Amino acid sequence: MPRPDERQSEKELEKLLGEASWLLSHAEALADYGRQREATTEWARAANCEEEAACLLDAAGREDEAVVHRVSAASCREHLGEYARAVTLLRAALSGHLTGDYERSIQRQLAACLKLARPARAPLAAQTPGHAVAVA
Repeated sequence: MPRPDERQSEKELEKLLGEASWLLSHAEALADYGRQREATTEWARAANCEEEAACLLDAAGREDEAVVHRVSAASCREHLGEYARAVTLLRAALSGHLTGDYERSIQRQLAACLKLARPARAPLAAQTPGHAVAVA
């Protein structure tokens, strides 16, 4: 029988997962209605919620579920144009145990994010006077 603190943690996790789901749906609906500013706010909230859920799922020994929520958080970060952060989340997701098709899907998403993240790095290197920075 689970201890009371384990049951409380499970309830908090389920609440967080529900909130993440609602935020994702709300962000999609706002975007569909052309309310981009509001959708952006909800994408950011959803990303934070999904990242927190992934961490809690890892702590609870539910690594396979954590992967799904990291990928979801990465998708939110893509909507926000935060490609470097999406790359980090996707690489973390790829470190888990994945099935072939899902792994290939994440690798494609990672490749797309890497392409989009690269241009953001070049101006940074150009703005660093006196420091030679190689940009691949």
